[in-house]
Amino acid sequence: MDRRQALPSATPAYASQNRAGRSAAPRPTATLPSSPVGSAASSALSASGDLGPYSHIRHGSMGGIGARGAASRINAPSLSEVQDPLPSTSRSAAPKFAKQGPGLYSSLKSTYSHSASRPYAAVPGDPHDERSSLHYASAGPEADDFLHNPDYKRGYSGHFDGGRISLRGLLNVGTLIILVLGLLGLFAGYPILAHFEELNGQLPTGLNGSGQLPIVVNALNLRDHDTPPEAWSWKNPDGEDYHLVFSDEFEVPGRTFWPGDDPYWEAVDIWYGATKDYEWYMPEQINTTSGYLQITMSDRPTHDLNFRSGMLQSWNKFCFQGGYIEYSAILPGSPDTQGWWPGAWLSGNLGRPGYLGTTEGTWPYSYSGCDTGIRPNQTTPDGLPESISTAKLYGKTGLSWLPGMRYSSCTCPGEDHPGPSNDVARAAPEIDVLEAQTQKGVGQASQSLQVAPFDVGHKWIQNAATIYDESSGVSNIPEKAYELADNPTFTSFGLEYSPDFELNGGGFLTWYVDGKPTWRMDGKSMPANPDIGVGQRHVPTEPMSIVINFGISQGFQNVVFDTLNFPATMKVDYVRVYQKNGQPERVSCSPPDHPTSAFIERHKDVYYNPNVTVWPKAWPKNSLVDGC
Repeated sequence: MDRRQALPSATPAYASQNRAGRSAAPRPTATLPSSPVGSAASSALSASGDLGPYSHIRHGSMGGIGARGAASRINAPSLSEVQDPLPSTSRSAAPKFAKQGPGLYSSLKSTYSHSASRPYAAVPGDPHDERSSLHYASAGPEADDFLHNPDYKRGYSGHFDGGRISLRGLLNVGTLIILVLGLLGLFAGYPILAHFEELNGQLPTGLNGSGQLPIVVNALNLRDHDTPPEAWSWKNPDGEDYHLVFSDEFEVPGRTFWPGDDPYWEAVDIWYGATKDYEWYMPEQINTTSGYLQITMSDRPTHDLNFRSGMLQSWNKFCFQGGYIEYSAILPGSPDTQGWWPGAWLSGNLGRPGYLGTTEGTWPYSYSGCDTGIRPNQTTPDGLPESISTAKLYGKTGLSWLPGMRYSSCTCPGEDHPGPSNDVARAAPEIDVLEAQTQKGVGQASQSLQVAPFDVGHKWIQNAATIYDESSGVSNIPEKAYELADNPTFTSFGLEYSPDFELNGGGFLTWYVDGKPTWRMDGKSMPANPDIGVGQRHVPTEPMSIVINFGISQGFQNVVFDTLNFPATMKVDYVRVYQKNGQPERVSCSPPDHPTSAFIERHKDVYYNPNVTVWPKAWPKNSLVDGC
């Protein structure tokens, strides 16, 4: 039986009560509710016959008040009771409705064409054909038809052209790609380029903060491109040739030395408590101007101290083992100014100057023995030898007030140690190239090696030394080297030294002022001393960092404030380092024979905190004191 037959005329079974619980009147079966559509719908119904209780839905005659309004006028059946009036191609059940002819659908078209609220109207023809069921009420096609006009052949929007991409689509995709690449270049590429073009304080090469670029001599050794060719080599008084491995001419103005500003230098922000200085060291007191480095001492109260100045270090950035280093400087004040303490010196990289936790137990040892020399105060627990414990020096009793050597050559296996192995003694010695002082109106350069353990009276074997200036135990500084001189002139202060790598008393140190040697000290000047139970001391083998500072301290010499004028400046024209031709270059702060980087990384909480004044961790055990 064709499903498109007449609707059944029987009234469907309805519930006997409505939602309010009251008895419901029988639903009408042939009478259409009143509608504002007009007589067209009524005539259509009379022509089509009885449609049962669904006639108001099939004919669209809901009075323009919506489904909820129609339900309020007629007791509508539940959804489960409504039967689908349209055919289904997938069902074989007998159809419930018969086709009634065009009159019915003509009336539907008339009904919907009179409703201003509906954009579509029924079209004549087969109601089961998707192409003829609806059409636009407008007179012709609209500009956006392609967006919502279904394609019954393909089953998707007709504007999609079979998978082909238009030129406009390609341009859109290309634009998106360009935008993405541009954003990646801006937020990823540019920072990477800037990283290599600008200063990186941990790199051995690169631009500094003001654009100065060192020239690479080889993979590790660097020299400033402003160093004149005649300064690329140096010859000692014995005629031995040295070549330049590092230099900084300070020619570019405006350089600063805050942490991260420079690949070779860093200005510290500390109080130098080891010598109880009167000033606070601040990075802002150091810069470059007019072709030189300038450190300024100001009488501005800072951190409860009356003065501020600067200390520049190459710690953990540039170090070297042996060679010749030369500073060219103009010193603050005049020869009769008493109280300034300008310095240019070297420090073992295992200790960071001014960070007392790192220097406790390491400064200023240069020693490979395992005897009384590594003990606290250089004495046994019983206070022996008596000559040490009862010695009088600098108004104090005792030869040494050091806490002992932390990393001796007899450190127990498995204990914390810088390496390369626990049987290699490690420490942080000091070599002073210049500590300027004044004596009776004459400027003098104190040039010395600070090394422990000590001899009685801090004396050394002077017959193993050569004194070039017999008139003084220290070297005189030319008057021209001071900023208040009539014609201030940069003056050189130098040190040539050869480490005792064999640990047998070899090596030497020679100091220079104004290009001339002042005195020389051989490793044999520090031999073993059985009377106090210590062995050979050594010309330092540790990688040495460079320090330049300008301080005031009563611990160095008596300060006469009436002779001091503020502000005062220490100027440095250059720093140059040379090493001997034909020998391996040693310019690392962490060389294989004396590594420091891994140890510093393990203990950076101490190396980067100046407020830690003692080593806060357990000292490693050694076979002499603790047993292994």
